[in-house]
Parts: sequence; C-alpha cells; structure tokens
Amino acid sequence: MIAALAILQNAIAAVVDVMDKFLISKRKIEPVSYTFFTVVTGAVVLLAWPWVFAHVSVRTVLLDLGAGALFSLAYFIFFKTLAEGEVTRVVPFIFGLLPVFDLLLSALTGRNILTPQSLAAIMLLIPGALLLSFRPGKYLHRHLLLKLLTALLFSCYNFLWQYAAQEGPMLNNFMWNRLGAAGVLVALLVIPLVRAKVFKVDHVPHKRHTSFLFIFKQLLGGSNFIFLSFLLAVGNVVVIDSLLGFRYAFLFLFGLILSVKFKNILDEDLNRHIIIQKAAAIFLIFLGTIFLFLK
Repeated sequence: MIAALAILQNAIAAVVDVMDKFLISKRKIEPVSYTFFTVVTGAVVLLAWPWVFAHVSVRTVLLDLGAGALFSLAYFIFFKTLAEGEVTRVVPFIFGLLPVFDLLLSALTGRNILTPQSLAAIMLLIPGALLLSFRPGKYLHRHLLLKLLTALLFSCYNFLWQYAAQEGPMLNNFMWNRLGAAGVLVALLVIPLVRAKVFKVDHVPHKRHTSFLFIFKQLLGGSNFIFLSFLLAVGNVVVIDSLLGFRYAFLFLFGLILSVKFKNILDEDLNRHIIIQKAAAIFLIFLGTIFLFLK
C-alpha cells in the first residue's frame, strides 16, 4: 500500500517539477525569491495548527524547527540548480543520489537497515537515475557540485524529519517543521541583498498569469508535500526515496510531450540518442523497483 501511494506521490511531484522549471526559467523568477514565496505561502497550513496542536518536548520542537530550516536551504539550492539546467536531467540526478546518502546515514545511525534485495534494487536505481542525467564530456563542474550538495541536504532533511516525527502526532510535528522553514526565510529579510532579490520583479510577456500559476502550483505542491511527509513518517525512508524512479519516468514523459508539442512551456534538447539513453535509464529504474519488493 505504501508503495502504491509513493508512486502516486511521484507522479504529482513530476507535474510540480515541470511547473517549477517553467516559472523560474520562462517567467524569470529569482531562485531565492521563488524559494521564499514557495515556503512562506506554504506556511498557510499553520492556520490549522490549533486543531492538531499537542505538547511535545523542547528537544522535539528544536528538531522540527531545524528540519524545517534545512528544508528551506535544500530547496533554495535545488531551485538554483534547476534554473541552470534541464528539469529532466537535474531532478533525476539529485533524487537518484538520495538512496546513496540515505544508505550512508543509515550505516552511521544504525537505522533503516535494508535487506539484500533492497540493496540490489538500489544498485539498479542509482545507475538508472545517473544515466538519465549523463552528458558526454561534462563531469566535475560547479553545477554537478550543486546537485550533489542538494541531494545530501535533502537526505539529511528526510532523516531529521523522520527522527523528529517519532514523538507526538505527525501533523503537530509538521506544523513546527513549517514554522522553522518559513521562519528562517523571513528572518533573512533583514539582509538587504536577500530582501532585494526576494522582491525583485522582471517584466516578461504574460506575467499577469504568473500569480495564478504559482498559486495553483503551491496548492498542488503543498498537498503533495504533506502526502510525502506522511509517507516518510510511517514508512522506510530509503525505500520511499528509491521509488523516486517513477518520478523520473513521469517527468521524462511530460518533458518529451511538452518539448515536442509545447516548446513555449518546456524546451529541452531532444534527439534519438537522448531518447534512447533516457528510455534505457527508465528500464533500469523499473527493474530496480521489481527487485525492491522481492521477498
């Protein structure tokens, strides 16, 4: 049941990925501004806090707040990386490496020990994800380092969130999490350079539709994030991250359709070799998923 829900969550995430890329690149929104409004407007869920509030220890509160702050940092670097690359390459690379960092953290903390079948699955899922984003002649460079850092930060966030959510109701912990995520960004407004970038406005055609698209993306992404937070709180974080392969598959299909039919929305490099490369990567991802659930 958790696996099926995780696959659905990844399909929705792929739609949000495409919308993020469109808004940042086509509507020319600064990554720091996009992060600020994405996280701060998402904090509207705090209005429901009185109905789910529960007393927890100071330690849990600090863990939740810290996880939220780490979430904002991870998403800022993610949006910056997304602005500089293709969505169908950036997303698979970053989230394809999540299981690697999760395994390292699992070994260090002694949590979420995997079976041999799960390890075999991840050994297929990771190469599949990397193959999706591979480009000949481009190896160690700044953009690669940004992607590696983003993957590490997301992995740390997932583990910290799962650890903090062990005490008290999940929704109450989530509210503390959102407070930490939005609070650190609001606090950064005291820095003039950050404030200028957050409220910077570039004039582009059809900009009037941007607010509507952003709000719709926020509603979709916010609901999906709550969905993911629930899955991470009740399931195995490494298994859930490994199922991100479905996100890549959906993203590849959406990217292919939009790049062919609607280049004004998404315009990526497409040729026979790239399509074969990505199709082979998706095959590895689905094969890895089969191994993941072998008993």
